[in-house]
Amino acid sequence: MHGSAYILEARDGDVLTQSVLWELYRNTQELRDVDAQGQLAPDSLPRQPYLYSSFQTYTQRPFTGVSTIADHVQQALLQDPSLKASLETATDQQVKLAVHRLLSNPLTGGLQNTLSVKASSVSREIAGETIDYWTSPGLVFTVLADNDKLGGQSAVRGGLGAGDAALDKEKFNRNVQDVLRGDQRSFELWGIALDQNLEAEDEGRIAGIFIMLTVVTVVIVVGLSLRSYWAMALTGTGLGAMMIWLGGISNLVGLKDGLVIDFIVPIAMVALGVDFVVHAVRRYQEEKSAGYAPGPALRIGLAGVMGALVLAMLSDGIAFLANTASGIEAVVHFGLAAGIAVGSSFLILGVVAPLALAKIDRLKAGDNPPPGILGHTARAFGGLGVASMSANGVLLLVVGITVPGVGLILGSIFMFLLVPAFWLRFRNRGAPEPPAQETVAPQEGTLEAWLSSLVVRLACFRLAVLLTAAGITAGAVVFALQLEAEFDVKDFFDSQSDFVVGLDKLDEHVGQRRGEQALIYLEGDLASPQALASIQLLIQRFAANPHIARDADGTPFIQEPNVVDVLTRVTASPYARDRVQEMTGVQIDDGNGDGLPDTREQVSAVMGYAVAYGVPLDDATLVYDAGRVREVLSYQPAAGQDAAALLTLGIPDSREQTTVRVAREALTQDLAFLADSPVITDFGITGSPFVREGQLAAVTSTLQTSLPIAVVATLALLLVALRSVRYALVTVVPVVLVAAWLYGIMYLVGFNLNFVTATIGAVSIGVGIDYSVHMTVRFREELGRSADRMNALRRAANGTGMALAVSAISSILGFAILGFAPMPMFSAFGILTAIMVFLALAASIVVLPSLLLLAAPDKAKVPAA
Repeated sequence: MHGSAYILEARDGDVLTQSVLWELYRNTQELRDVDAQGQLAPDSLPRQPYLYSSFQTYTQRPFTGVSTIADHVQQALLQDPSLKASLETATDQQVKLAVHRLLSNPLTGGLQNTLSVKASSVSREIAGETIDYWTSPGLVFTVLADNDKLGGQSAVRGGLGAGDAALDKEKFNRNVQDVLRGDQRSFELWGIALDQNLEAEDEGRIAGIFIMLTVVTVVIVVGLSLRSYWAMALTGTGLGAMMIWLGGISNLVGLKDGLVIDFIVPIAMVALGVDFVVHAVRRYQEEKSAGYAPGPALRIGLAGVMGALVLAMLSDGIAFLANTASGIEAVVHFGLAAGIAVGSSFLILGVVAPLALAKIDRLKAGDNPPPGILGHTARAFGGLGVASMSANGVLLLVVGITVPGVGLILGSIFMFLLVPAFWLRFRNRGAPEPPAQETVAPQEGTLEAWLSSLVVRLACFRLAVLLTAAGITAGAVVFALQLEAEFDVKDFFDSQSDFVVGLDKLDEHVGQRRGEQALIYLEGDLASPQALASIQLLIQRFAANPHIARDADGTPFIQEPNVVDVLTRVTASPYARDRVQEMTGVQIDDGNGDGLPDTREQVSAVMGYAVAYGVPLDDATLVYDAGRVREVLSYQPAAGQDAAALLTLGIPDSREQTTVRVAREALTQDLAFLADSPVITDFGITGSPFVREGQLAAVTSTLQTSLPIAVVATLALLLVALRSVRYALVTVVPVVLVAAWLYGIMYLVGFNLNFVTATIGAVSIGVGIDYSVHMTVRFREELGRSADRMNALRRAANGTGMALAVSAISSILGFAILGFAPMPMFSAFGILTAIMVFLALAASIVVLPSLLLLAAPDKAKVPAA
């Protein structure tokens, strides 16, 4: 079976009224009619009925697809001659009378478990009869469908990421929900965790708009900072081309699509791409400002910055590929995809973009007058056009609309790069290459001068800076170590979404009564009386476990069917016993009155019959068909295999990971005595809450493993590239600081470690090493030209420091916009990435310069702090 649960809440506060139950009854009838016509089927599946014909054990009635208290009230009204009504014509008092008779009857009293935990009753007289007058603000029920028809596979749900079969089930669930909702005149209805992957896709598309705005902002800020339309156009189209490369290469090497690769990696690519293009283009512009023509400026500029770009690319790649040490496929694929993103960013924006910019500059005529109002307007419209068109292309690629997305990006390349470049070439054909510009010295009062002055002044107080940084880092490490792996759907989905609201309503109306499914797996010679005695003892232990859901009467909730339930139902039914004897030749007896067959041979006969034919009630009705029995019991004695069985429990409050951990520990203690059993050979705990706990533990372990690997591998690379232990060490230190500061801030502002926030660690290493490498390489280059360390630091801050600031500002503004996305997962990623970029900038221009002065050879006296 495939089950989907739904919760209904009355608009007037009581579901046990004529208007609510009549509307629900009509909608469930409509559901069966629609299914009979094959209209519940997702587009990808055949049009056929999918609802499952089953048997409700606590009312002893068969049903198709769904059975709610509305069906039973309708039947009670029709069968009671004293009422002479149906749900359509009954009064509220008649409905209350029917509800009383159902809930007070031992055969149908189990319907109380479908009502809200807030349900209550008072004594009241109606039609001369004193009754329990029940009211309930909500009720819960399940719709059953044929799992095989829907694609099969396990129904255990734990995290995001699903194949086609799971998505088809979620689409089916949504179709069911739409029919059950109807007009919702007297009630509201929500599914319970029925479409997590579709919800992620829907909210991801909405978040995609914010990703688009992030790209637009980044492109515009880069253009304004570099004071160049062409730099803006190359950045926008370059980011789009990077997304095409990422998608194409990922598919080529077989990386699986998923939330992280489809959304998180492209977001990280924006920060990486901007860093490469800003450093390459600004260095080229620096050489032009120094008086060189475009050709020589490109050669000198790239020669100066290429070492830093290559080193940044390699160190970035190492930082991300360190995630491949994880045993988690999604994390491994994230590392590989991010490595592809780094290489693409370097080639497209670090190499091709400055080459293209120099080529365009050579097309300009040397005596062109400055552009007028028309020219400035055209550039403004062109800049906005390339930013928006490229960003829309990125948006389409991110949400999986590939062909139109590629078309938009190629269109932006054609419209905003090729056409203007050809027009420039046509206008200036025959004109000489523009001459070298006059050298422009840094002016007082400019941002470059202010930044370089700030960096130098702070470096003069390097001892105080380093001690302060050490103190802050020590505190951050203390906080970071207190971060815990937690999972709550509100960390991922919009709190106003149906998905989250449904779970909130579940907590409100179901509470401790059901909870999330936990599965106890048992394997061995289960037909032996000793094994059955152990299973019964285990069930008794569950009665004393406070972390297991309980029915309205306080007994532990153990879902039916289960192996003990199957055996007791067959043993208690004369018809079922006769059928087993007829098919197997074994007579079933219960001489000791424990509800179970007396001998191993009898137990084996019942198990074999049940997995082949089900559990019969009479010649026309099955309590459980064979398919349902096989969901909880595997028994093939002819094949010489051990039997296997599942017990399904409920874990309340499983949205709190601490609750899941405590429940697992308590269940482990309940199961511990089975280790000494000679007939139960294997046992364990699984189910979606514990699968999720395992995933979170694995993510935390991955973080603890990949970060040290990334730092050590990066240090080894820097040792080789810089050929200096001192410079390699001081370049890595800011990266470690950024990671520590970031996780400390995460703890202080209330973030937890989960599937998304854990990736920030890898991104912080990748981006942080970029900033440090550029500053270190530029400082060493300037130190080679001057014996004065402070002068070298000033020139490095004036050039590379400003490039770092431009890159950081554009990334921070872009990711701050992403922080407004309604999906908390993307909002958190945007906020944390913006914080991380700011920390990387601070570490590279505040802490790193002081470290560089300590590491630099003593060629000249440095002013004391």
